Amino acid sequence: MSVAENKSMKVVPIKFALAKQIYSWYHRTNKPPQGHKRTYVAMRGDDWCKCMPADLVDCQDDWEDDSNDDVIIRHDDCGDAWVFTRGEIIGICSIGRPVARWNDKRVHEITRICFTDFQPTSNAERKYFSKLVREAMKDFVKHYDVSKFVTYIHDYQSGRYLEYAGLTKDQHKKYTANNKGWSTRPNRARSDLSGKFRFTKEAA
Repeated sequence: MSVAENKSMKVVPIKFALAKQIYSWYHRTNKPPQGHKRTYVAMRGDDWCKCMPADLVDCQDDWEDDSNDDVIIRHDDCGDAWVFTRGEIIGICSIGRPVARWNDKRVHEITRICFTDFQPTSNAERKYFSKLVREAMKDFVKHYDVSKFVTYIHDYQSGRYLEYAGLTKDQHKKYTANNKGWSTRPNRARSDLSGKFRFTKEAA
């Protein structure tokens, strides 16, 4: 069952195995997250679409976190097994524990957001990006105790869709090679040192 739906776009929670592969295909700057609490995809339309070869991900009976059938495995006309989605995937976001340390353990971070090559052609379609984030947060608080949402984007990105989703830009963070933190802990890759904008939203 989708968490939000109209005749043209819906938001669906999916399993992490599928989420990681979608990020690998579409995220321009980051690898898939190491984990999540929930991940959501936005789907446009209601036609079955080929998403990716099934052998790229571990086969599961249910690809979603809602026991529905918007994501399935079936064979195409050539006999190859593919992951099919009921609607074209246009975006994905994951929510989990924050990367930065917070004293408040109820703070949760939107750790990844990315969009596919979908190009909106109307004002209604341009709202899909913010709707994905807004509906993901709205559903997430039904499952977890949340005080605040936080997310970060590169400072060369506008983040306008985040503002439309209800988040507020509240900090500009800059980094140097001497910064200590997540990227300097043992066995963790050095993160991108470009500046970031932080966006936050108090949970309702």
